[in-house]
Amino acid sequence: MGISSAKEVNQQIEAFEAKGEKAKVLEIGYKTYANLVADDKFADKLIESNQNTKQKYYKKIKIRLVTEKHYFEVKG
Repeated sequence: MGISSAKEVNQQIEAFEAKGEKAKVLEIGYKTYANLVADDKFADKLIESNQNTKQKYYKKIKIRLVTEKHYFEVKG
């Protein structure tokens, strides 16, 4: 099923940044996002943009929702 907790998200971000790149975007499938929002640790770190209420950030990393159900990728 893939990523389902804030701990797993953090591990993916750390693995990406260990390669020497800065994480700028989290691409998340809509069902994966729904599962993550149910995790209090993930939901507590979500920030809504002041300019665009549809735009969300996790630990200052932009979240981009995609139409695939179970998808997760960190991009630089």
